[in-house]
This record gives sequence, C-alpha cells and structure tokens, in this order.
Amino acid sequence: MRVSACASIVVALLATDVAAWTPVSYGSWRWSSNTGTQAQAQGQNGRPKNIKTIYRTVYAPAVTKAPVAAPTTTLIRVTTTPAAAPVAAPEAPVAEAPAAEAPAAEAPSTGSSSLSSDAQKALDAHNAARSEVNNAALSWDAGLEADALAWAQNLANIGSLTHSSGSGQGENLYMSSGRSGDHLTSASDLWIAEKADYSGQKVGDGNFASYGHYTQAVWKSTTKVGIASASGPSGTYVVARYSPPGNMIGQTPF
Repeated sequence: MRVSACASIVVALLATDVAAWTPVSYGSWRWSSNTGTQAQAQGQNGRPKNIKTIYRTVYAPAVTKAPVAAPTTTLIRVTTTPAAAPVAAPEAPVAEAPAAEAPAAEAPSTGSSSLSSDAQKALDAHNAARSEVNNAALSWDAGLEADALAWAQNLANIGSLTHSSGSGQGENLYMSSGRSGDHLTSASDLWIAEKADYSGQKVGDGNFASYGHYTQAVWKSTTKVGIASASGPSGTYVVARYSPPGNMIGQTPF
C-alpha cells in the first residue's frame, strides 16, 4: 500500500490487517560493591528525564482460512491514525483517471438502471478486471450495498478506517479526505491497481497486504458485490462487500 502527498489523502485497508502497539518502557539499575554496599539509581518517577515514551506500530496482515462447508471471511479490527494515513496511496483521486471507463466496454456490467453513475463505473471496473483473468462478471446486490452503507456510516461517525467482523462477507475499505467526486470508482480503481503487485501466488504467500484488495475483487467464486460510501468530519469512507467472500488461504483468485 502506498501514499503520495496530494490534496486528497487516500487510505485503503484489507479486511485482514492487524495493528499492535508496543510501548517502550524504562526500568532502573542497581549495583553492589565488593563490601556489599548497594546503590541504585533511576529517573524521576522511575523514568529518565526528558525522554518520551515511544510507540511503534506493527502491521501483521492475516488471511482467511477456507472453511470446509461454507467459506467465510475472518475480518480483523484495524484502526488507522492520521500519522499512519500516508501508508496507503493518495493519487487516489483516481476518479479522474479514465481507467475505469474504458474497460466498461469489455466486460458485462450486470448492473441496474437504478445504479448511480459512480456505482455503475465501480461495478464495470470490477468486471473489467475479472474479464482480464477469465472470471465471471459480478452482479450488483442491493442487500450487500445496504450492509456496506451501514458500515460506511459507522466509519464516518467514528472517524476510523476499521474492518467489521462476523458478517460472513468479503470486505474492502477505502478512505479519502475529500468529500466530492466518484469515490466508489476511485476506491475500485485503487484496489484493482494492486494487480501490479500480484504475481499469481497463493493467498498468504508474499506481501499479502499489497495485493489482497485486488484478489478479493477478482476472486473466482465471488458472484455479487455491493459498494457504498458515507462522509464525516474526517473524510469519505467507502465499503465494498462481496459474496461469497474470497481471499481463502492457500488458494488463488483465478
């Protein structure tokens, strides 16, 4: 995942990212002389002066293990902070890039006349990418869209790019600091652009965090998608829900 500085900051996270915080602590020291005299020293309140407690973030992406009967996606809670935002990829105003519109002619949209222009372009972008690897086109699902909207509104309210859990659906997330524009299309373009980082390995091999959005978007057994967005004080959040879910560990998307 990558980010460059521009007017709009974009963050995309997998449904399987994990953030862990490890504090750096300070102890004291003690010694004794040959005569048995002991001495000890420590900073004020047990901590050296003028030294700040330091935290570092460790990201450990996980993948979904394929269940025997009905596959479900394990969605792990992930929280990003403004400092971590530059870890995604902001040339995200990719809404302006024509990439999503050109493929629309190649792949069936299986959309609906009731879809907004942004939603239709996002669906077309998914199906163009799937057509490139000979996977069947997705159909738009109103139920998945409703679920995606509910979670997007929650994210906008809490101001955090956090994955849901227990939905039994695949999930891709995206966040932009901007409020206007074709956010569903921008998100889809960004996820699909991860194709450049995928070389056909099984899910779980290599740098899964760099290609996992793409593999979910084109996953062979996924047949339906619903995408929605919601805006809040911190920006616009996009949620895509997929059924059946993809990214099964040890498998490939096509």
